[in-house]
Amino acid sequence: MTKVTVALPPLEEGRSAIAEVAGQRVLLCRTASGLHAMDALCPHQNFSMEGARVRHNSVMCPHHGARFSLEDGRSLSQLTTKALRLFPCAARGDVLEIDI
Repeated sequence: MTKVTVALPPLEEGRSAIAEVAGQRVLLCRTASGLHAMDALCPHQNFSMEGARVRHNSVMCPHHGARFSLEDGRSLSQLTTKALRLFPCAARGDVLEIDI
């Protein structure tokens, strides 16, 4: 993995946003437990996770409703058994460090 730093977009708790990180699209989510970074494509059918809903400690694909744990990426729905790839990340002021 490579550590990459990007400008942290304004992101309220319970929201998600797509960021371009090292030439790849990454979904960022903010929960009460902090920031989370993950693959921007849903492993269910490879649709974009842009507009994903964040609830408690999970994220839901806006297309078919596949839901994934923000702790380890595992599927929480019956739509797929594939996990969502998560990237370790940490906010440092207005910069986000992500291990891609």
